[in-house]
Amino acid sequence: MLQSCCGILFVAAVLAASHRFPAIDLLRFPLAWIGVLVALDGLARWRRGHSPLRSPADLLAAAAASVVFWDVFELVNLRLRNWWYAGVSPSPLAGGIFAAVSFATVLPAVRLGLAQLEGAAPRAAGHRRLKAGAAAGMLLVALALPRYAFPLAWIFLWPLCEALAGVRVPLRVMALGLPLGLLWESLNWRCARGWFYTVPFFDRPKLFEMPLPGYLGYLPFALEAAGALAVLDRARPHLKGGKGALALCAVALLHVLSEHLTRGQTVVSFSR
Repeated sequence: MLQSCCGILFVAAVLAASHRFPAIDLLRFPLAWIGVLVALDGLARWRRGHSPLRSPADLLAAAAASVVFWDVFELVNLRLRNWWYAGVSPSPLAGGIFAAVSFATVLPAVRLGLAQLEGAAPRAAGHRRLKAGAAAGMLLVALALPRYAFPLAWIFLWPLCEALAGVRVPLRVMALGLPLGLLWESLNWRCARGWFYTVPFFDRPKLFEMPLPGYLGYLPFALEAAGALAVLDRARPHLKGGKGALALCAVALLHVLSEHLTRGQTVVSFSR
């Protein structure tokens, strides 16, 4: 429990420092999420006696998968244009590293959050081709009609990940969506380096930067994240040694490509 308290105190210290020091505010989001991960990890150890991120390799695998997971949304947003970034470093290298570190927090946080839920483990399931087809259909419709079908962009990874992993994610996982979503958006609020949304039809009212109806998207998002972790669990036994190193190189290349494609379209300002 002491570890969780230390994580919470670290988040509070980051938030307090960000109000006084612009340099800290530029790094607020990843710094605060480090505290969140420490707190969630401590809570898991206190309640269960162990953490699902038991080793540096577990954390690295979840972080790398998280970068891929979020880069997919970044690429889809090239068509949707639903969110934008402000305060990004004018250096492509610095901006890319900051983005990678920020993206790398998503799936580890969900992994630690799942440890707090009873009966949240995915179960084996069939209909893999049907799920993959549904996912492809959702993505195509969202890309073809982004103004009207953009919500499908926050759903298609759920059946796709279930198809790839051969599992069914319990619906109770959605209980993680709103708490993590509210935390995510609150830590971004008025941040010197952060994001804002322009969502068709639902731009107001907002809670933090997110339009209120947008928080419903965190419910299927939690299912997608849990499905992505199931895919990671299925893939990890095959990614040892040299194959694991190649996988990390592939993650880095995908992120570089995503940054190259999205930087000129979704970044609206720069900060030294």
